[in-house]
Amino acid sequence: MLRLIDKMMSKRYISPWLIALIDAGIVIVSIFISGAIIDMKETWFHFPFDNYSLRFIFLTIVVTCSVLSLLKVHKSVIRYSTFSDMIRIMFALLVADVMLLLINTGYKEWLSEETKDFFPKQLVIINFFVTYILLVLFRMFVRWLFEKAYKSGINTELNTQVLIFGAGRTGTATANTLSSASRKYYIKGFIDDDNNLAGKTIMGYKIWSSDKMEYLLKYRDIDSVIIATNRISLERKNEIFEICHDNKIKVLSVPHIRTWNEGKLQENQIKEIQIEELLGRKEIKPNQPLIEKELGGKRILVTGAAGSIGSEIVRQLIIYKPEIILLDNAETPLYDMENSLNDKYSQIKKHIVIASVTDKKHLEKIFQQYNPQIIFHAAAYKHVPMMETSPYEAALTNIIGTKNIADLSISYNVEKFVMISTDKAVNPANVMGATKRYAEMYIQHLNNMQNTTKFITTRFGNVLGSNGSVIPRFRQQISEGQPLSVTHPDITRYFMTIAEASRLVLEAATMGNGGEIFLFDMGEPVKIRTLAERMLKLSGLEVEEGKNIIYTGLREGEKLYEELLTPKENILPTYHKKIFIAKTEQIDTQIVEQSISELNFILQNNDSLADEERLIVQNIKHLVRTFKSNNSRFEQLD
Repeated sequence: MLRLIDKMMSKRYISPWLIALIDAGIVIVSIFISGAIIDMKETWFHFPFDNYSLRFIFLTIVVTCSVLSLLKVHKSVIRYSTFSDMIRIMFALLVADVMLLLINTGYKEWLSEETKDFFPKQLVIINFFVTYILLVLFRMFVRWLFEKAYKSGINTELNTQVLIFGAGRTGTATANTLSSASRKYYIKGFIDDDNNLAGKTIMGYKIWSSDKMEYLLKYRDIDSVIIATNRISLERKNEIFEICHDNKIKVLSVPHIRTWNEGKLQENQIKEIQIEELLGRKEIKPNQPLIEKELGGKRILVTGAAGSIGSEIVRQLIIYKPEIILLDNAETPLYDMENSLNDKYSQIKKHIVIASVTDKKHLEKIFQQYNPQIIFHAAAYKHVPMMETSPYEAALTNIIGTKNIADLSISYNVEKFVMISTDKAVNPANVMGATKRYAEMYIQHLNNMQNTTKFITTRFGNVLGSNGSVIPRFRQQISEGQPLSVTHPDITRYFMTIAEASRLVLEAATMGNGGEIFLFDMGEPVKIRTLAERMLKLSGLEVEEGKNIIYTGLREGEKLYEELLTPKENILPTYHKKIFIAKTEQIDTQIVEQSISELNFILQNNDSLADEERLIVQNIKHLVRTFKSNNSRFEQLD
C-alpha cells in the first residue's frame, strides 16, 4: 500500500476531476447516512422511497456538487490540505444548505397549497454535518497516507536525509513543507539548543538536544543540516558550519519568514548556506516613518545608479514612492536595471539617464530638466590597483565628478547631497582612497559656505558581493578550479552587506543637518585568509595553503588593514546605535579652493602622461596631508 502511495507521491498531484468525483460520491453517501438517521427517528419518514426523499436526494446532489465546483474545492492539492481548506469546505456547504433552505421556503410560500415543506429542514441540517465530517476525513486520511509513506523511508537512499536545526515556528514550517511536498529531502528529526525540548516530538519527528549533534552526524546517516531559525547568533551559525564541515555534511538554510510566499515556504527557497550568512550581522531595521517623511514622494537623483551600492539605494528608495532619476554612464548595467525595475516596480516614476559626472555641461541640462530635491552620489571609481595606475581617471571622476554634482546642487537648490565615501579615505595609502578623502573635504568646504544645500558624507568599508569585490572573485576562482589568491596572510577588511549599507545611507541622510561624516558600525574586521578558507569549505574542499590558497603579495597602494578614523578624528553617537558622526579637523576653505583649481588646470593641461600623473598625485598629497603611498611608485612624492 505504501509503495503505491510512494508512486503517487512522485506525481505532482491527483487529478482535480478525480477529486471532484470522490467528493460527489461522498455527498451521495452523506445523503443516505443523513436519511437513515432521520428514518430511525421519524415514523412518518420513509427514506429513500417517499417524495420527500427523492426531492432531497436530487436537489442536494445538484446544489452541493455545483457549489463545491464553483468554489473550486476540488482544485486543492489533497496531500497539502490545511485548516484554510477546511474553512473553504465549510463555507461551500453553508452556501449549498442556505440555497436548499431558500428553495424549501419558496416552495412553501408560492407553490404549495398546504404550506408543507418540500423536504424536511432537519434533514438539511444533519446532512451539513455529515457531509462536512466525511469530506474532511477524506482529506485528512489522504494526507496521513502520504506522510506515512514519507516517514516509512521508502527509497530514502534516493533522498537527501536531513536534520532540521530549530524546532520553532520556522523549523516546523520547514518540516511541514518537506514532509508534504518534497521528494528530495527525508527528515530524520529536529535538533535545538533549547534542552527543554529534548526528547519531545513535532509532527512525529524526535527533537534532539544540540550536544548530540556530532553523534547524529557521525552515526545517523545524515546528508545535510537545514538551519531553520532566525534566532541564532552569527557565532553559533559558524559553529554549526564547522561541525558539519568536519563531518562532511552540507549546511542548508531557510530564508526569513517574511520572504515566504503568502506565509508558505517553497522547497526551492531551501538553499546551501552562503558566505554572506556566515559574515552577516543582525538585520538593521530602518526608521521607516522618519525616512518616509524626509524622502517620500521627493525627486531623487542617484548617480552611479547601476552600480552595487547605487542600485541597492534605488531599490531601498522605491519603498517610499519617490520620483527617481537613475544616472550612470555604464550602458548595459543601466539597461538591466531599467528592465528589472519595469518588471517589479512598473508603477514607480523613474527616469533613466546615461551621463558622466565629469561632463558638467550635460549635467546642467539634466538638473534643468529634472530639478532633483535629494541627491545620493554613488558614482566613483573604487578599485585600488586600477586607480593606482590611472590617477587621471581617479581624480577626474572621484574629485571633479563630485565637484560638478555638488556645485550644481547649490545652483539648483537641492535640499540634501549625500556622498558615498569609503574607509579607504582614512589615512589613505592609495590614489583611490585619497581622491575620496579629497572629495569629502570639498563637500565639507561647500557646507561651511552656508549654502541652502546640506552636504552629508557616509563612510563605510567593503560591501559583501559588490561588483569586483573579493567574494565574487573567489567564487569565480573556485568554479574554475583555480587556487584562491590572497595578497597577504594577515590582511583584514571590514565587511557589511549591500542592503545593510544602503539602509544606513538612507538613515544617515534623514538625520544629517549638513557637514557630518557619518560612520557605520562595521563590526569586527575579517581576515581575507579566513574568508577564503570559509569559501573553500562551503564548496566542500579542504583548505591547503600553497595549493588552493596562494599568497601573491600586497598590490600597489594596498594596506594590511583599513581604518574608520584618522588620529585627529573622534566619534559622536547618534540615536541609531550603528551610526556615528566623525568629529573631523577643520577644513581650510582657501586651501581647498586653491587645490581644486590647480587640479582642474593640471587635468586640462597637455603635459606628458608621466608628468601629468606626478602633478595630480602631488596636488592630492598637498591637500590630503595623511596620504602616504604604500607599496607604490608614488612613495617618492611623500
